[in-house]
Amino acid sequence: MLPSEHAAVMAAVQAELLSHYPPHVTAQVNILTKKMYVLGFTAAFTRMVEGPIVRTFYFKPAGEPKFSCILNQAEELAGSLAVESVRIERQLGELSISVPREDRQTIHFDDCLHNMMTSPTTANMALPLLMGQSTTGEHLYADLSNQPHLLIAGATNSGKSVYTAQLICSLALFRSSKELEFILVDTKNLDLILFRELDHVKYVLNNVEDLRANLEELLADVRLRNAEMSGMARNIKEWNALQVRESDKMKHKVLIIDELADVFDQDVGILRGMPAKLRPPSIHSLLKQIAQISRAAGVHLILATQRPSVKILSGDVKANFPARVCFKLPSSFDSRVVIDENGAENLLGMGDYLYKIAGSDTVKRAHSAFVSMTNIATIITQCDEIRRQYGAISSRS
Repeated sequence: MLPSEHAAVMAAVQAELLSHYPPHVTAQVNILTKKMYVLGFTAAFTRMVEGPIVRTFYFKPAGEPKFSCILNQAEELAGSLAVESVRIERQLGELSISVPREDRQTIHFDDCLHNMMTSPTTANMALPLLMGQSTTGEHLYADLSNQPHLLIAGATNSGKSVYTAQLICSLALFRSSKELEFILVDTKNLDLILFRELDHVKYVLNNVEDLRANLEELLADVRLRNAEMSGMARNIKEWNALQVRESDKMKHKVLIIDELADVFDQDVGILRGMPAKLRPPSIHSLLKQIAQISRAAGVHLILATQRPSVKILSGDVKANFPARVCFKLPSSFDSRVVIDENGAENLLGMGDYLYKIAGSDTVKRAHSAFVSMTNIATIITQCDEIRRQYGAISSRS
């Protein structure tokens, strides 16, 4: 078959497929197909999957495609469609292009929470995290105990703080205050302080000196736990299974820092003003030590920052945080600091994020649920009741 004949066949097949889609989708496919051809990449549309925030178009390349000529052309394609940004990915011989919807949908926390509390996927998780939804609308969850620490980055108004609230709410609903304890660090007294009345919260710290003392205490506790388990259990799950009395069981502990850059900056300033011989351990060194030895002990760190510089997220920090969530950032350099590749600079904001989890180097895209002040108030005041209600539903099913 001649190239011109092959192109005609592809066009006919594509036209047939597009007859099943609405005009606005057809228009976008035609624009993408023509623009890719101009850029030297010939491909035929195969399907479209619509999620709450973006539509993902899939194309089958013709002949022996050179993906390199199209993968870095996101700006060109976005310009052709007159949209804020697009994301281009190669997936098992196909090309996927995610395009923002004109009618972006809100992902409601209540809906996501109901699915999470009734999902068999989360039933056997030790510390289930509500991650929101994928680009195709699939509900996403992760077990913090398998990560075992999480790094979150995002510019102002990107959705980072709402996402952190989502994590706290989901953990609190799955585990009672007898099983789980939060230590929250909020030097700005804006976001995490909202959870100060939650039964699970032991401390809400707002200054570096209190944090340093608490980290030293936490590090000592991790070492004590590891010593107690030595020769009897390999981790907190096995240890708790051996205990007859509830009082002998260990709680999971989750330390959450709302703005890591601010904490580090304050700490550096304090240490510089002290004689070298009198300087206590830095916050950076304490967090590093805890992250390295705390997984088996059931102690987990969630660190968030809006300034992900190499100075803040050093190699030592990143090495202990294989799980990373990256919201919209100002530049591709910032994106590479967090997830080791470009992409976060082209996100849509308001909860749109890229992530990778432990055990996988693949970066994926997802969308956070919107957690309102009413949602937070409900979790704080009715957490135990909600957990009991869903427990009753699970026992009947």
